[in-house]
Amino acid sequence: MGSKPVAVAFGLLLALQAFAAAAAQPDTAVRNADRPVLAEIERRGVVRCGVSFNPGFAANDDGGRPVGFMVDLCRALAAAVLGKADAIEIRRLSKPQEFDAVATGEVDVSLAQTSWTLTRDAGYAVDFGPPVFYDVQGIAAWRLSDGRSALDGGDLTVCVPAGTTTQAELESLIASGKRPWKVRSFPGWPDTLEAFLSRDCAAVSADRALLTTALHMLDAPQEALEIADAPLPSPMASREPLAPLTPNTDRNWMAAVRWTMFALFLADDAGVSGANANFQRITGSSEMRRLLSGMPEVAARAGLRPDWAYQVVVQVGNYGEIFDRNLGARSPFKLSRGLNRPWTQGGLLYAPVFQ
Repeated sequence: MGSKPVAVAFGLLLALQAFAAAAAQPDTAVRNADRPVLAEIERRGVVRCGVSFNPGFAANDDGGRPVGFMVDLCRALAAAVLGKADAIEIRRLSKPQEFDAVATGEVDVSLAQTSWTLTRDAGYAVDFGPPVFYDVQGIAAWRLSDGRSALDGGDLTVCVPAGTTTQAELESLIASGKRPWKVRSFPGWPDTLEAFLSRDCAAVSADRALLTTALHMLDAPQEALEIADAPLPSPMASREPLAPLTPNTDRNWMAAVRWTMFALFLADDAGVSGANANFQRITGSSEMRRLLSGMPEVAARAGLRPDWAYQVVVQVGNYGEIFDRNLGARSPFKLSRGLNRPWTQGGLLYAPVFQ
């Protein structure tokens, strides 16, 4: 064989080796093309989360730092994908904005207290993650001058945020003839609450926890107010499963959001906290050891850090810790966890098997 055929054969061999290497190890551009949101988060260095500003759920503290239940869920995501819980950027969204904000990439995830419904799931370019807060519809009313409940009267105007499940449920209730009330809608929750406080309407309806936390912050005497589950026609008040929203074009990012929330649930159920995570990493159950080790090979495919779950629990806490400091026993609101307990304790928080 002459030198030219040898050179050609050698060149072909090198090309085949390069092709095989490229197939086995796709370059960064290819990997990033498969997970565009995660690639953008890594490039940017922060996770952008949309929230609705409501006491206990999302607000700025005296120093201007965002705090609250939904803010802490955003911090958990930042710990999982960036290793830094405070690497977040909070965008304040009004109720109709969250769908477009997610679909257009203005935010990476919306935690704007949005209930998961069939119409929203089918009608918008978003995916819903696992519900992170279970609520029911509530109604608050000013008491009458003689102390009686205004809800027992006939002609009652109820203020509601427009385009919400709250509005739909009340209008259905009125149409059925169960209550002779009138519904008055407003563009968002702040306008709705302001109308109620100005006595433009005798009652206001929204998610029960939202009502409780918002009205707790008022100067109005609590005895002048009454808060109850909305008197709907069925035995159970309307269901309000609040869930995160992500773009429906990025399965990897949805998986990262989904499993970060599940890790919070699972750690809560197993009693793994920020204080004992290091100990549980070694001595916990086999599932807890898998959780806290992060299952690095699987985590890499989902765009998570090798020790992602450990960082989430150590930097932010488990679900129960997040709930208690923002809404529960360690907060001004003292909300009961109710349905927001692990399934083993009679709640609805349930995580798939971690293996």
